[in-house]
Amino acid sequence: MMRAQFMRRFLAAMAISTTGLIQTAQADGALVLVELYTSQGCSSCPEADEILSEIAQRDDVLALGLHVDYWDYLGWQDHLAQPEFAERQAAFNTKMDSKYRLVTPQMIFNGRDYVAGAKRQKILDYIEMLSDEPERARVVLSRDGGALKIVITPIEGQSVPSDVHVVSFEPSVEVKIEHGENAGRHMDYVNTVTDWSTVDQWDGATPMSLTYPVEESAHYAVVVQSENLGPVLAARRSD
Repeated sequence: MMRAQFMRRFLAAMAISTTGLIQTAQADGALVLVELYTSQGCSSCPEADEILSEIAQRDDVLALGLHVDYWDYLGWQDHLAQPEFAERQAAFNTKMDSKYRLVTPQMIFNGRDYVAGAKRQKILDYIEMLSDEPERARVVLSRDGGALKIVITPIEGQSVPSDVHVVSFEPSVEVKIEHGENAGRHMDYVNTVTDWSTVDQWDGATPMSLTYPVEESAHYAVVVQSENLGPVLAARRSD
């Protein structure tokens, strides 16, 4: 077992040494992770959904929509919602010592800061601030059919033990809302998360390489986030 782990690390290090140009290009394309917690049943959410659509077009942002189910009782069931997303949001708010536990809309930036409500300028200010900060890990992604290869290397003095997440999302989902607070609205949701899986743990010190099975036609992102819902070290899209 120890020998197998050593070989995996050794091969990852060799791969990294031969992909310097790719790695540099990836580092130059650092992304700010923006998670929008939203609901089809929330009358305050459509404006925030529109802002997410706008910032999703930026080259420096990974914008993801996570639908929650705790407004379903208002008369419309959000079929994009998953209870796990509400649990993630509640854990974030506890970690950040927020005055909220569950609130929509809420955007969380790199696992560190948040904005509750559709406050456009405040959202843009957070993105500008975080986009100027260097990443804390280097991540290189490549896809070969149904396999997503993830290579992570530390940045000295910056990287820490982290969780590796693979996120699948739908770039566009059209919904006609027939009941509830948003009855009559036609929504086009962007980058709607369909699954958020923690696939491995990284020690933050040793180069790491792993391969994760994916659907060839699906869209994915990888998030390296410090343990216990800490700050995000790096995020990448697999386009």
